[in-house]
Amino acid sequence: MKIINLIKRHALISSAVLLLLLVLANTVIAFFNHFALQRKDAVTVEAREAIRQSTQIWDQVIRNVDIGMRGYALVRNDSLTTEKQVQDLLGPMSTGKNDLDSIIVRLRKITTRQKFQHPSAIDSLNDVAKDFIATAEGMVTMIKNNEMDQFRRVLRSDPGKKSWERYDKANSLVRTFEEELDREAMKSYERANQLNLVFQIILGLIAFPTLIFMIYKINNDRIARRDLFLKLEKNNKEFLFNPGGASSGKVVNENEVIDNSIKNFKAATAFISQVSNGNFAAQWEGISKDNEKLNTSNLAGELMQMRDRMKAIKAQDEIRNWITEGLAKFSDVIRQNNNNIVELSYDVLVFLTKYMNAQQGCLFVVQEDLEDGHEYLEMTACYAFNRKKHMTKRLEIGSGIIGQVFLEGTPSLLTDVPNGYTEITSGLGDSTPTSILVVPMKYNQKVEAVIELAGFDKFEKYQIEFMEKVGEITASTLGSVKNTEKMQHLVNQFKSQTEQLRAQEEELRQNMEEMEATQEAMRRQEKDSF
Repeated sequence: MKIINLIKRHALISSAVLLLLLVLANTVIAFFNHFALQRKDAVTVEAREAIRQSTQIWDQVIRNVDIGMRGYALVRNDSLTTEKQVQDLLGPMSTGKNDLDSIIVRLRKITTRQKFQHPSAIDSLNDVAKDFIATAEGMVTMIKNNEMDQFRRVLRSDPGKKSWERYDKANSLVRTFEEELDREAMKSYERANQLNLVFQIILGLIAFPTLIFMIYKINNDRIARRDLFLKLEKNNKEFLFNPGGASSGKVVNENEVIDNSIKNFKAATAFISQVSNGNFAAQWEGISKDNEKLNTSNLAGELMQMRDRMKAIKAQDEIRNWITEGLAKFSDVIRQNNNNIVELSYDVLVFLTKYMNAQQGCLFVVQEDLEDGHEYLEMTACYAFNRKKHMTKRLEIGSGIIGQVFLEGTPSLLTDVPNGYTEITSGLGDSTPTSILVVPMKYNQKVEAVIELAGFDKFEKYQIEFMEKVGEITASTLGSVKNTEKMQHLVNQFKSQTEQLRAQEEELRQNMEEMEATQEAMRRQEKDSF
């Protein structure tokens, strides 16, 4: 009676203690159930792993060996020219053979731990695989030795069927044992579940008021979760990638929001990887003309702008490398022939025509008439389609485009070439070029030559700048060569005049000797007459 009165006075504490005891008992049962589940899962996983390993002996080892042998038999030696090709074709066979030992080791380890009562079945599986491998290797040797009749006899005997019968018998023992272990573990787990169910019912009857509070709490959490995902969706569009389309409003698909977030991060990773590997044509997955303007300041937009900047930098680097390499090669051309204008002109023209990807070119050098000092442009080299053209052409200063470029001292690019202006003749016929570039070659503001290139591709700005740079080098070299030739001409002229003076001096000496002889003869005659 005293105990009942005590419980009434402390009903709340009593209920709490009772609930605590029930929760504690439920916890113990839950732990027991958890351990039973772990054991069941461990047994199930181990049993399935053992079955998988025994199955792999056929699927991964024997089947790969068979595929490699049959593939090699189909191709044979006719198309195999290297040992590497043979090894590549026999790759599945080598893979299956190499995997056998590791599979057997894992299978033995599992079955030993499980106290498998028929370990000889594992030995049988190993023997089946090794026997089939030996048979397949023998058949490969027959193919290599061109013993195709013997190979066909072995193939018709169907070694795979015999191996399967042996394999299936041993594998059935393993599979039956593992399935029985799995069933026993499941029964133990079900018993633990039944005990747990009883305590769950008791706890549920007492904890019903608590569930009402939990429902209230869950509803509030659901609203907060919805708001969180709405915010996440908004941030995805604002900071990652906006695919366009109407907003979801107050209804949100949580899985879709998470999938879109993961998809955007994967797209960013793939995009960055492609750009870092030099693929500047990469596109963000999902970008289109409809949503391109929506993605200018988010991650997708920034990455695409970064790609464009890196693409521009790479293009500039390629241009700089092209110019640097061209100047280096051109310097070698200049050094090889810098004492003859004609040979120098031809070497320069050939190099520039090829390097500029032109099809035809002409080089005009400024010459001076020695008689009246009149300057004119003389074609010293003409080249087209890998052939040297022998042409003689003289242009007056200011005549035609070449003469005008000489006077103005600036390059001229023609992209609208009239028909008949010039024709490029090849094996394909006569064609009018689509682009003509005329560049003055000047040094210290003095034009020494004019080069004309014609081709079917438009010459870019950096190519024109390159031509101006090599033009300066060429003009400097031409000036030096012309000065050298002029000095040589003066030296030759001086030598010629010296020879003439010597001849005149010798003639004068002979005349003096003749006069002295005449005078001597006259004196003797006068003396004789007296």
